[in-house]
Amino acid sequence: MAFLLDDDQRQIVREAERLLADSFSPDRLRGLLERTGSHDEVFWTACREMGWTAITLAEAHGGLDLGPVELCLTAQVAGRFAAGAPFLSTSFGVSEALRLHGAPELRARLLPSLGRGETIGAVDLSAALDGVRPPELRNGALHGALGPVAAGLQAGLLVTLAQDVATGTNVLALVELDARTRRAPVQTFDNSRGYADLTFEGAPAMILVATDARKAALDLLARVAAVVAFEQLGVAEACLERARAFANERQAFGQPIGKFQAIKHRIAEIYVATELARGAALRAVLALRDNADDLVIRAGAARLCAIEASELAAREAIQTHGAIGVTWEHDLHLYYRRSRALALELGAAGRWEDVVAERLVARHAKDLTA
Repeated sequence: MAFLLDDDQRQIVREAERLLADSFSPDRLRGLLERTGSHDEVFWTACREMGWTAITLAEAHGGLDLGPVELCLTAQVAGRFAAGAPFLSTSFGVSEALRLHGAPELRARLLPSLGRGETIGAVDLSAALDGVRPPELRNGALHGALGPVAAGLQAGLLVTLAQDVATGTNVLALVELDARTRRAPVQTFDNSRGYADLTFEGAPAMILVATDARKAALDLLARVAAVVAFEQLGVAEACLERARAFANERQAFGQPIGKFQAIKHRIAEIYVATELARGAALRAVLALRDNADDLVIRAGAARLCAIEASELAAREAIQTHGAIGVTWEHDLHLYYRRSRALALELGAAGRWEDVVAERLVARHAKDLTA
């Protein structure tokens, strides 16, 4: 399947690269690693000013009325610069939940503030992957705990699965994170992601989907995973570029180390994994754009390829650099940390393998009975 960017999409990529290159500060990102509760405000301000927070929203809600392809291209550039905030993808998850399942008056009330970046969204749908019991929803109030949740420290809205006590079934719920939600910062290897354990003590919540909530949750999770796959692709690209440049510059035994077979093979493996991830990510975003029936399969494949590519690229780029690659002063550990964080945030690879296999088996069984 051929897919080429149009002139407008290429312009979006160029402007994103120019802006983030000018504002990229590894020292600022390293500072975020040493404390919890902070994110890269310079990056997030740029997102709001450039309108990236509203790329997929309709004009009626203050958006740019573009689409998921443009958002994913922006996320890819953000990944190249190890952007120090997760809110583009997490808020997208909430806005998609509202667009697909929210009542018109609810969309009119909440989407404009999400589009301006004034309200930050978070998504935790881990119960759809691992089957654990979610928090309880009683009389419009949520009780229980979740965590760690990316953007949980800053979010004002959360989409999650909850068990409706009245019916005994799981529902997809929108939660307003006010004073009735306690947030405990979680120290991790990538503190810019705003991880928090959330404890709900009667937090106001409303049901978005009451029937077949797991299916709706997996569909929403796939939409977010498609965006995150592009961010992971950006991480892999950045590591590949750094490994290749270093291999051509670093001299050993009177020649660049890139002439040694072991280094050639290492960089070639990164390249192959990155291109496989690119192809899978493109198929996923096109499925997202077209609301295709196989979105969960496509997004799951993209996530699995992106996890492999970003982790391999970060790991092998460090090995290519040798001793300097493992120092605090070098930038590569920023990408290694990000690759690990993104590999876990939306559910580990094993859970996604199960989901993809489940959908493929179901599709094959349907074909056999058709």
